Amino acid sequence: MSEPVVVKIGGSVLTDKKRTDKIIVRDDVIEYVAEEVRSLLDAGVRLALVHGVGVVGHLPVKKYELYKGIRRKEQLIHLTYAQNRVNELRQKILNALERHGVPAVKFYPSSIVVQDTGRIVKFFGDGIKRFYEVGFVPVLSGDMTADLNDQLKLSVCSGDQLAFALADLLGFKRVVFGVDVDGVYDRRGDVVEKIRFAEIEKVVKGEEVGTGAAVDVTGGMKGKLLEIARHEDFFRRGGEVWILSLIKKGTLYRALIDGSGTFTRIVW
Repeated sequence: MSEPVVVKIGGSVLTDKKRTDKIIVRDDVIEYVAEEVRSLLDAGVRLALVHGVGVVGHLPVKKYELYKGIRRKEQLIHLTYAQNRVNELRQKILNALERHGVPAVKFYPSSIVVQDTGRIVKFFGDGIKRFYEVGFVPVLSGDMTADLNDQLKLSVCSGDQLAFALADLLGFKRVVFGVDVDGVYDRRGDVVEKIRFAEIEKVVKGEEVGTGAAVDVTGGMKGKLLEIARHEDFFRRGGEVWILSLIKKGTLYRALIDGSGTFTRIVW
């Protein structure tokens, strides 16, 4: 059986994050990602899933300043609105997984995570572990969670951070970030195949790394790399992070089955 993996399905895959005037959910992408998960299970790959919420969550969170914490009474109904819209996306994903015979169970970070100034400090994951041991595919997503910081009260818990928390909980050594590009690019436009953990800071700064080329990192990829850089212990234990395209059909399957295809590996 292949090594188990946490797959983080990016919000840029599930929704069109370039559109801020209209929420566009990519139903076709959700469908074939679910199909690919089924194929991986059939091939003997055990998975746990985390997904982003894309513009479905980001727009109301930004509009109502929920990312700054809960400071005004009217924000309570605003958070209810945001949660309900995100739940509609969550259900779309769960429905697609069900259609393809994936035994998926949803866990809500708002119920099992406590943060301190936006970083996870408590993760009540015993239930997740048991469901996984029974044979289910746990599914988590970005959420607003309780925060010990009294200035915030609640804070955003990103799917990227959750992916590492889930990998630590289940003892996985591989996390795959599925995004809307082929990986991390250098300034020549080529995908950087391997980045060492110690090089991440150089990558974020756009400096030359082991490939002999400078790397061009902007927008969401920069934030993702900064999150990855926080998890040294994961890499010291032999962990790897792969960044690949989930927009292109078959990329995830090929990478996990035989390591083929174009993507970026981040290793110790």
